[in-house]
Amino acid sequence: MKKLLLLCSLLSSALLFASGFSILEQSVSGLGRGLAGMTASTDDPSALYFNPAGAAWVERPTLVLGNHILTGKVKFHDDGSTIPGHESGDIIRQTLIPNLDYVYPIGDGLNLNLAMSATSGTATNYHRNWVGRYFGIDTSIAVIEILPSVSYRLSDTLAVGAGLMIDYAEMKARQKLPTATYGRDTKLQMKGDDVGIGFTLGVVWKPWEGTTFGLGYRSRSTYELDLDAKFYNIPPMLGAFLGTGTHYKDHATLKLKMPQNVNFGVQQKITDKLTLMADIAWTQWSTMKEMTTVFQRGPLVTKNTQVMKWHDSWRFSLGGEYKLNDKWTLRCGTAFDQRAVTKQENKTVMLPDSHRIWACVGASYQWNEHLRLDAGWNHIFFHRSHAIQKLSETQYIKGTYRGYTDLLSLGLKYEF
Repeated sequence: MKKLLLLCSLLSSALLFASGFSILEQSVSGLGRGLAGMTASTDDPSALYFNPAGAAWVERPTLVLGNHILTGKVKFHDDGSTIPGHESGDIIRQTLIPNLDYVYPIGDGLNLNLAMSATSGTATNYHRNWVGRYFGIDTSIAVIEILPSVSYRLSDTLAVGAGLMIDYAEMKARQKLPTATYGRDTKLQMKGDDVGIGFTLGVVWKPWEGTTFGLGYRSRSTYELDLDAKFYNIPPMLGAFLGTGTHYKDHATLKLKMPQNVNFGVQQKITDKLTLMADIAWTQWSTMKEMTTVFQRGPLVTKNTQVMKWHDSWRFSLGGEYKLNDKWTLRCGTAFDQRAVTKQENKTVMLPDSHRIWACVGASYQWNEHLRLDAGWNHIFFHRSHAIQKLSETQYIKGTYRGYTDLLSLGLKYEF
């Protein structure tokens, strides 16, 4: 588990393939159908992130492991920026994102569960001399979650679940400061982390044979990141005036809020072979009003505030799976992720948010009584996103983000 947590913290800051900061990669099998029906799942431990109640129907100790490879291409196209510099080039880095889920039945419908995954994050990697270098060059925000939970089957048709969200948040950022009038740009590098606590609740109901409903809730999490800040390459004239020299170190704090969200899902068995599924999710991104970094020493920068003014967003997914035979199960699905950032002046270079449409396929192969192998592929289309960020009324960047991402997922499910 320690190795998995370290790997997640190093690699999981994937660029926005869900709304806002969300990262949705908790299930290889679920991704094959666009995560449709995850909130109502009763046979897949990888649904713990969406609803801890569904695991109450798992009757044997079960381990699920997944690995997700993120690739793609997203570029910033300049539409009249007044700050000189390059266009961005591709800002996505190929990323590996693992997840782990485990369910242990105690007896009498009571199960203990554990899930680990990257739940939120963003990572952008621009050219060091691009037009938006004063707003960000490299930015990485990752939230890694350990989710212990308990699920209990009240009857053959009803189960409840609850869990504790233990989230580790880490931020790394690098940008330049506009001090070229003194000879050259100053460079700023920041790094810090914090731990946040939240909770999750869920219920699953099977009103009649072949139909399952699920409702899941995830609470807010708040982090106060302690950042080590390093200013370097300060022009000698400016450094002498401020008394800092060409470099100095500072300490800063940044408050980061992750929103609450509600998921509702349904699974409907059509025939012995075909099951259709759907999910609807609401996320309260309106809590993201601004991000303010406060520096303690501050001879060069004392406070930096980025106005966010995000809006609540919805996600809709529809999919299904078909049992071809005793060995093979095929899946497909689609999803629509509504953007959280609606106004171009509120979009940031670290998160060029936009609407997304998912196209998803997947399959499972039952190797033997205990082992199942899963695979999924998602192609995510980004709606064209316009952005403006200003240093002043005459100094700003203006452009359009275009691109896509691909998510290739491989995993296994082992029943002991």
